[in-house]
Amino acid sequence: MRLAQCMCTVALTLPGASSFTTPRRVSFQRTLQTLQRDAPTIRQQTQCNLFGAKKPPAIEDRTYPEAKPATYDLQAGEFGFGPESIVRPLLKQTQLEKRKLKVIYNAKKDGWDARKFHQKVDGKGASVVLVKCRGQWIGGYNPRGWASLGGSRPSVASFLFYGKLFGGWQKLRVARGGGMACGRDEFDVGVYFGSDALVMPLNGNQPRSIASRLGYFFESGPENKPTLLPVKGANLNADELYVISGVYAKGEDIPNSGGVTDLGLY
Repeated sequence: MRLAQCMCTVALTLPGASSFTTPRRVSFQRTLQTLQRDAPTIRQQTQCNLFGAKKPPAIEDRTYPEAKPATYDLQAGEFGFGPESIVRPLLKQTQLEKRKLKVIYNAKKDGWDARKFHQKVDGKGASVVLVKCRGQWIGGYNPRGWASLGGSRPSVASFLFYGKLFGGWQKLRVARGGGMACGRDEFDVGVYFGSDALVMPLNGNQPRSIASRLGYFFESGPENKPTLLPVKGANLNADELYVISGVYAKGEDIPNSGGVTDLGLY
């Protein structure tokens, strides 16, 4: 018994004996180190569970706005009574959304004539056609503009619109891929959205004649309208006709001011 006690005493007094660590103490130290290391993560998870996970910051959509169908949403208007102010709420998610606007064609001033129409609008890029017919405003947005190059100028972002009875606007998106924002881009032909959705040839004996049939190239909308016109089943005469486009600095590139592809993507 004394021999065993002596051996134990010698072992404990050997050099380095003070750093001797039992297996149980090693396990405790490792557990403590793990808790200290993971404490921030555990604290963050607890905060998320108690206060709700933080939402990641919203990613701004930097894609070209007219690579997708038009939105039905409207944007804030601007003070004024001219054609530019009238159409401003319609231009959300378009090239013209934040651009200053100007009237480039006024039929009463410039003439109800297709050739005069093209002299004013060709090469001006995306434009809005605004028509007043029997007291109601109707029209369409042409992202491709006009260039008198013949053929059509399609775009999925094109839309028609009409003023609602009790105020506000209703947009009508394209019903088929491409939409034929400009159905006929010819120097002696006026306004064509699709082949029949909104048509004003601006020639012949009735230069103010306007026709519209919805459902094929452009949708009929929530009211299932067969036409944009105030009176269905009839061709009417326009009282006023304007084309509004953006204001560009001298030398600034105007998108779609010349030839365009037929893919209808922009």
